[in-house]
Amino acid sequence: MAPQAQSVEIPKRFPLVTSLENRDDNTLKDAKLVNAYAEKMADGSYQVYKRAGLSSIVTDKTGNGYGTYNWLNNIYAIFGSTLYKDGTSLGTVDATGGVYKFVTTRGATPRLVLGNGVKAYTYEAAGGLLQITDAQFPATFVKGWAYLDATLYVMDSNGNIWGSDLNDPTSWTSLNKIVAQIEPDAGVALAKQLVYVIAFKQWTTEVFYDAANSTGSPLGTVQGAKINYGCASVDSVQEIDGVLLWVSTNRTGTVQVMLMDNLKPQIISTKPLERLLEKSVNFSTETVFSWQLNDDGHRFYVLTFKTADLTIVYDIAEKMWYEWDTAGVYFPIVSSTYDATLNHIVQGETDGNLYYMGREYTTDTNVTITVDIVTPNFDGGVRRRKILNFLEIIGDQVNGSLLKIRKSDDDYQTWSNFRTVDLSKKRPFLTNCGSFYRRVYNFRHESNTRMRLQAAEMQIDLGVL
Repeated sequence: MAPQAQSVEIPKRFPLVTSLENRDDNTLKDAKLVNAYAEKMADGSYQVYKRAGLSSIVTDKTGNGYGTYNWLNNIYAIFGSTLYKDGTSLGTVDATGGVYKFVTTRGATPRLVLGNGVKAYTYEAAGGLLQITDAQFPATFVKGWAYLDATLYVMDSNGNIWGSDLNDPTSWTSLNKIVAQIEPDAGVALAKQLVYVIAFKQWTTEVFYDAANSTGSPLGTVQGAKINYGCASVDSVQEIDGVLLWVSTNRTGTVQVMLMDNLKPQIISTKPLERLLEKSVNFSTETVFSWQLNDDGHRFYVLTFKTADLTIVYDIAEKMWYEWDTAGVYFPIVSSTYDATLNHIVQGETDGNLYYMGREYTTDTNVTITVDIVTPNFDGGVRRRKILNFLEIIGDQVNGSLLKIRKSDDDYQTWSNFRTVDLSKKRPFLTNCGSFYRRVYNFRHESNTRMRLQAAEMQIDLGVL
């Protein structure tokens, strides 16, 4: 009598969620979430949500997007060589240095300050838009500002940190200067974290505080706070709720993504992600965009490498990496801000648009958001042949929502045709799912609806030895 298949107790829930993985520079292999994010439940399981979509709010501008900012509940945005306030032109700015960094100062005349590493400007209603032309302002400076205790700081490429006069970013003196000189590497970017000025250099990062010096620069070096990671891209630097994130490098050329909280740096990139960045991104020529999105309790750090055609997203809440795209290419957003009612606003790269971005929008302004969930290889801890009797999708019931499902039983090399389940049904499932030793699934959602998936549940019989 031939041996019979037997039932076996192996996991009934197929894992849907994993961070971005890759064994080499091929993003078509291994597990990932595309245009989605994960959320951990109280029982330790994860559910997957479709990312927020876009809705156009400004569509009549021309030129590339070079930054947007909220100041006093007015939306400032640069398109081409024009700075706009709530859609009205304020004047001309330089358009050769990429995305601008913004900061505001206080005092008797509060000002908006903006710079792109080529030119710097101030704006206030009475004086209008003015270029900073003070002879003591550094002729060449790197992107990023730090406003601390009524002084605005900027850094040049030699690592000199220059300070403005008190609450006057139009007036500078050559005596108000300190050098980031623990290491002789070049200055790359300047930022502020809490009450500290952060000087990102080529291979290292130095930290300064307000030492209240009576002469020269008010700044002093925070002893012992040198960080042995520099900055690979000035445009990767983002401050999110008091936390700094950036793409780092060091003397060995190692590229990693860092997060610094309260002066404590940590590596947040995974080894697979680092392999991807090392093999796919040339930072000497790469165009980088970074911005942030706070959505539904999640804080996302969004990082785009345009030439590499890649947008990766770090979820600070879940400590996971995802990919986002639109129409199959990198996600073409360059900056973000918010309006008076805290609606999130993002700026398009080349289309002259500002958008609302939120979960209530289920398309990218009528362009379908394709969610791809590519799972890790699954064998249930048993390398014997498995017979899958049915696969049931557990998630939200949504009218008009369909889920396409395909499988690979040869390590992502070839795929079956897609089969479709209707997520409006109480129990959407597939039968006759075949047998496998190890299996990967690709769950694809292309409906212009919301999507939340909790699990894929299986009934499996174990085959003969």
